[in-house]
Amino acid sequence: MKTTIKISTGLALLTFFVGCVVMSVCPFYTAKDIVFEPALLGVWAEAGATNATDEHWQFEKAEGQAYKLTVLKNDERSEFDTHLFKLKGRLFLDLLPRERPDNSIPPHYLFKVTRLESTLEWRMFDYEWLTKLVAKNPKAIRHSVVPNKLGETGDGWIVLTADTAELQKFILKHEKTEGAFGKVSVLNRRNK
Repeated sequence: MKTTIKISTGLALLTFFVGCVVMSVCPFYTAKDIVFEPALLGVWAEAGATNATDEHWQFEKAEGQAYKLTVLKNDERSEFDTHLFKLKGRLFLDLLPRERPDNSIPPHYLFKVTRLESTLEWRMFDYEWLTKLVAKNPKAIRHSVVPNKLGETGDGWIVLTADTAELQKFILKHEKTEGAFGKVSVLNRRNK
């Protein structure tokens, strides 16, 4: 049986926010890593945004210790199953698109949470950094390159195929490596 990876509208929305994103076939967390922080619940907007704008990220409680994340930007709406998890005391978010087209593997996206108080500060796992790393050292982490179009050669999307244990080891190894996580993005809590 052939399985394909399709890029969802959720990815399109995320790339609109921050550029290319790192995708993984496997989650970045295990059940024992998951934490639930009520402080994450609510509506968050980009720093400087007003209540007049509809652009926001909304975290709602989902089943168990999960969150449902709804991202609204320019009338585009994407929903994600989201887990907050800790590795060595540091917080991360794993986002999995709820939109799952037939014959596709939904990708996991990784965010490093650097602050969760009155502001939510996060950094996305950096795609350009990963691209350069695997170009220099293809064995740095298990991955596949998915062509942009069927039959096309050359550049394509790098998709991590490592299992969760290998992903976590890789994250911890490179968490403080310059460029591994992109610039800080800041969201402020917004009153509804």
